[in-house]
Amino acid sequence: MKTTISAQQSAFFTKNGYIEFEIPHTMPPESLNRDLWRQNEELKQFILRKLGPLALVLTGKKRLRLGLDQWFSKENRPQKAGNLKEMFCIQGFALAAVIAQNPVMPERRSALGILPIPSNSESVIFFRPDLILDWPHVSSDLLLILFTLPNAVYIHNTKDPSANFLKQFGYNFGDCLNSESHPLILS
Repeated sequence: MKTTISAQQSAFFTKNGYIEFEIPHTMPPESLNRDLWRQNEELKQFILRKLGPLALVLTGKKRLRLGLDQWFSKENRPQKAGNLKEMFCIQGFALAAVIAQNPVMPERRSALGILPIPSNSESVIFFRPDLILDWPHVSSDLLLILFTLPNAVYIHNTKDPSANFLKQFGYNFGDCLNSESHPLILS
């Protein structure tokens, strides 16, 4: 599927590091688990067929990999602002996407970082993984989806509560992600 974005959209993303698109979707059932796409075929197809082609266009890459998804609620969201590299046991992120069932914009927010919240429940916000995210002011439940470079690596990161999750798929720290457990998205 060939996906295109306008020159204006591309310029906005390049300048700001994030962009929002209206892409109708169904939120998966609430869960504090990682990689909900592994149990939910509808979510997997949405990520690979709808979000994946946009991720390729936004990054300018010919190949990306589905790295992970993580459900965040008030109970498990990060408590301080930071970027994604600090949070997860996978390194080599290329792009992140967020969907939310009922997004709530906070009345106040920090001057540091962007809010990783789409403006409405029909939208998806994409952003570069190096941006500082204003987690303390997020009150919405959301699903974070991370796309990686094809050679992304599984590392030991004590800040990631699911640091050992990939061991069930035969990974050891230092291994590159493979296509059997993390599908490639091709242009």
